[in-house]
Amino acid sequence: MTPSIQLIDTLQFGLPGTGATYHIYGERHALIDAGTSHTVTHIREQLGSHAPDFIFLTHVHPDHAGGAALLAQAYPQAMIGVHERGVKHLIDPSQVNASVRALTGQLANLYGEMFPVSSERITVLKHGDRFDLGKGIIIEVIDSPGHAPHHLCFLDRWHRALFCGDAVGIHRGKIRVPATVPPSFDLEQSRATIHRLKEYQPDCLYFAHFGEVRNAVSVLEQYDHALCEWVERIRELRRGLSDEEVVREILSTPQFNQLAEELRFELAMCVRGVFHYLARRDR
Repeated sequence: MTPSIQLIDTLQFGLPGTGATYHIYGERHALIDAGTSHTVTHIREQLGSHAPDFIFLTHVHPDHAGGAALLAQAYPQAMIGVHERGVKHLIDPSQVNASVRALTGQLANLYGEMFPVSSERITVLKHGDRFDLGKGIIIEVIDSPGHAPHHLCFLDRWHRALFCGDAVGIHRGKIRVPATVPPSFDLEQSRATIHRLKEYQPDCLYFAHFGEVRNAVSVLEQYDHALCEWVERIRELRRGLSDEEVVREILSTPQFNQLAEELRFELAMCVRGVFHYLARRDR
């Protein structure tokens, strides 16, 4: 990839090209996201002799923060950075673990268990914070709610590289899906975040799901449009179908036919996240 940026395929769910963390390095080393607890051994193998000084979490969903506690144990010098609203879930992840079991059922084991992180290892990240990795590489924190209220993105100003977590959706080759998982997806906040990210004029986007995409501003504009269409399509389908029928209708779309079963389940969660959003809007 771009010099000083290493993509680490976490082999999420045992599948290549599904989940990523990013190793950014100057004189010091940083990880963007921690994968699930299942992926930690693989991440450490890919890092080799490099020990991260920072582990920045885009948010505390288990496929992004599940490995944080185990990585903290493996790298005692590393600071774990997270949005202030995510701190309590790192210290006591019981609510996250229960939510994952409730939302994913039999697939919960694939996400793994989150373990507690000591409060002394956690640093609250705020919008505009900057961390100097040396050799001109500065990581800037960007508040980016919508996918989750505690979501953050990270900008490497030297490379004009934006590490966007799930704020700009799921981009796995030709399969592109809005990341609208329950319980906290919010359309208006997501769109405001997209507009904020455009202001930084990034050159490339680095997706947690999955990989590098160029022409960043154009992709951001496309995602804004696709997100609105996604929510409107689900809203329209619900006028004549039950929620489960809507899920089946979306899953039957030709572009999704070849998805692995685990990713079809992930797609169904994105549909159900829109149900949660629409229910809140209708109150």
